[in-house]
Amino acid sequence: MNMKAIIALIIVGGGMVLFGAATYQLKETEQAIVLRFGEWQRTVDQAGLHFKNPITESIVVFDKRTRLLDMKEITVFTLDQKRMNVDAFTEYRVKDPLRVYQTVGNEFGAEARLTPIAESNLRKVFGVQELEAALSGERSVLRQNIREAVTEEATALGIEIVDLRIKRTDLPEENSAPIFQSMIADRNQVARETRARGQEEAVRITSKAERDRTVILAEATRDSEKLRGEGDAIASKIYADAYSRDPEFYSFYRSMEVYKNAMKNNDTSMVLSPDSEFFKYFENMGGRN
Repeated sequence: MNMKAIIALIIVGGGMVLFGAATYQLKETEQAIVLRFGEWQRTVDQAGLHFKNPITESIVVFDKRTRLLDMKEITVFTLDQKRMNVDAFTEYRVKDPLRVYQTVGNEFGAEARLTPIAESNLRKVFGVQELEAALSGERSVLRQNIREAVTEEATALGIEIVDLRIKRTDLPEENSAPIFQSMIADRNQVARETRARGQEEAVRITSKAERDRTVILAEATRDSEKLRGEGDAIASKIYADAYSRDPEFYSFYRSMEVYKNAMKNNDTSMVLSPDSEFFKYFENMGGRN
């Protein structure tokens, strides 16, 4: 190999090394800050090939994706000084890479700082809740309160909190039985009070219904007696008119009514005197003696 070829290889190799030192490539999921002698120059969040001064500039790459911070189970104390075991996780992403670099250095430092922040706010929010509310209350409200508190501190680090979820809340085994017994007793007391109010309401409704029934029956009896009286008066008037027009026919009609009522059950056996007034129309169709 002659000297020209060697020189050419050296130049090409040197050029490739210089090109590699003067460029860097970012993926779609990455962002970077460019530093000159440790001082921030610019933030780059576009994917592709980028250039930098190979002598004075360096880059620090950060992930743009949402990351999961799965925290260890911690013990918290509620407002009524009861212990609870809480298991939660946080989803976050690097929103301001420069702020992250200035405060915690990198993503590992961010998670190291974010963990105690989340745990501290978990304890703070559960610390103002009664045990019963923490166990059976609105989980979404608790989560929202914790997330807002964590977000406030995480923003100062350049971190955005995407979500914070509580996976599980448990009582320590030594506390579970007496606490659950107390909760059962409280629920039973509420049930007894509700049942007593229901029975009281049932008695009130029944009494009112009985009063209404009595009034309705009394009014119905009054109206029926009134109508019956009016009917009897009309009937008496009709009978009186009939009698005044033809007393003999009226007497005959009334006797027929008596015969019909006396024999309606197909029982024609009667014990009466032969000369009884009852038989006058049997003996004489004119009804005269």
